[in-house]
Amino acid sequence: MSVESMLVRCVCLTLASLLGVASAYGGQASSTAAPTIVANDNRRAAGASTNGSLTLRLVAEQGTWQPEGPNGRTLSVQAFREEAGTLSIPGPLLRVPTGTEIRLAIRNAIPSATLRVFGFREPHATADSGLAIASGQTRETVFRAGLPGTYHYWATTTGRPLAQRGDVDSQLGGAIVIDPPGPRADDRVMVVGVWRKPDTPPGTVVDVGAINGRSWPLTDALDYKVGDTVVWRVVNLSLDNHAMHLHGQHFTVLGTGDGTTFRPYSEADQWSAVTQRTAPGATFDMRWSPERPGNWLFHCHMTVHMTPPSDEAAHAHQPSDEAAGMAGLVVGIRVAGSSTPGAASAPPRKFTLHLREESGRYGSKPGYRVDAEGIETWRVGSGPVPGPILVLQRGEPVEVNLANEMKDSTAIHWHGIELESYFDGVPGWGGMPGSITPLIMPGQAFTAKFTPPRAGTFIYHTHAHDERQLSGGLYGALIVLAPGEKFDPATDHVFIAGYDGPGDTVGQREPVVINGAAATVPATPGPTPHALRAAVENRIRLINITPNNVALTFVLTDGFRVLSWKALAKDGADLRPGQQTAREARQLVSVGETYDFAITPTPGQRLWLNLVRGSGEWVAQTLLVAGQ
Repeated sequence: MSVESMLVRCVCLTLASLLGVASAYGGQASSTAAPTIVANDNRRAAGASTNGSLTLRLVAEQGTWQPEGPNGRTLSVQAFREEAGTLSIPGPLLRVPTGTEIRLAIRNAIPSATLRVFGFREPHATADSGLAIASGQTRETVFRAGLPGTYHYWATTTGRPLAQRGDVDSQLGGAIVIDPPGPRADDRVMVVGVWRKPDTPPGTVVDVGAINGRSWPLTDALDYKVGDTVVWRVVNLSLDNHAMHLHGQHFTVLGTGDGTTFRPYSEADQWSAVTQRTAPGATFDMRWSPERPGNWLFHCHMTVHMTPPSDEAAHAHQPSDEAAGMAGLVVGIRVAGSSTPGAASAPPRKFTLHLREESGRYGSKPGYRVDAEGIETWRVGSGPVPGPILVLQRGEPVEVNLANEMKDSTAIHWHGIELESYFDGVPGWGGMPGSITPLIMPGQAFTAKFTPPRAGTFIYHTHAHDERQLSGGLYGALIVLAPGEKFDPATDHVFIAGYDGPGDTVGQREPVVINGAAATVPATPGPTPHALRAAVENRIRLINITPNNVALTFVLTDGFRVLSWKALAKDGADLRPGQQTAREARQLVSVGETYDFAITPTPGQRLWLNLVRGSGEWVAQTLLVAGQ
């Protein structure tokens, strides 16, 4: 390169810097510096209230957003602000008591783009056709706050629906909360957003996930005390489904909505969960009470939304401590106080899980397996995937020695089990200051101690945030029985959807399997029959621990029609008596969810347990045959 060319290149680079080029991730050059977008924690309601009326003036504008902090990616996106305020993600919170008259003006300050805004209308009213606002124009509207609940507003400049906005207009939106009469609840509003890198090759995803405008570990850490009553409102304004998972304790789902409607549940209709699927545009309210001190997590269970990107520049925002090897849609929870001492219990049941690596199982890539010693286990399928079924007793203390015999470090999370934070399996975060959960390094071991407080269907799986380990076999079912019960595989059946091998090759179909076995269409020679016991009640335990398949549905048929089954439990928690009813044998099981059902097959009956995607596409199948 000549000296002249080098000088021209240097001048161009300097000008580009001065002109405010956002980034290689979709940024745009501008003759003036774009305004900075700040994170909105949704603690302050927008607008001015007088005499039962709210006046709010919003502006939509393009700015620069750094959800991962100053060392992370800089994204050029559109966002909302109040007329005299700063651009924020999510947009300003609209929060009013029911019956409030809302007088709203929206100005479109985005050049050369028509803004179409949805959600500013009375909830539960007729279909929302949106407000179209030309560039440089202002639209005004007046509506009245209707039924209490959690709602949202959103907008687009690309003409795409909410579930397809991924780039420049993906962050145009915010929460709407309509409160019942009386004092306002002390709750937190969490708006989930995802920016997706455009023009990526098929089969690859580059996402930046944020909760209230920030990506972990920069999301707001929430501080509580043991015994507090915690209420969260979760709003999904992203293009993806999410499986929102709380570590260490169950929560109660108080109500759900779709942004324009909201259904609060009576106590009889509420349910307990550790994971709640949230579709694009969906909302849900949840309540829980911290029972044990320490550090906990609330996060999307999709690995693509809780692990750092592969390139170093993209995840340079992560500090070396308190990141737990995670990024994206994660919220940290710190609980102070002390646990109530339990009654003296029997000596702990001790056993070992050997975590092993098998080189070359998937071509050039390794596989993983879990072998148990010192405890009776059951295998589903004939191979190492998934790991063995572990069966424990409610109220029986256990000490599990986790022996890492692999080349890489790891950790095991006891998904859905209520236990002490230090043993929960989140290295670098679990525990409390001065006693933080370590990684299990190669050749080392870690002993997890807990006493299961409830009977149900749970999961154990790697929490090292290495999709190779999760895809390659470091997962399995954990069954807790009531005291005195025995596990009978003739009437107690586990069906776990997971991966058998890496699924990161461009164009490769995801290696989803049921109990380690995949079926093809047409199946040759066909799936190995799974035996049921006829004329008695059989328990069907369904688990999804795939890395990212949040909308898999199990469907039980006799080959011609969908059957019925009796609902028993979700996420290891028994359903309320009025909910344990017969229903169509079709259940969406998101990542990290478990469901229990009961069926009573007739002698010789042949059943098919099919696994399909949300689109209806067939994925896998298991044949169930009832004995005579």
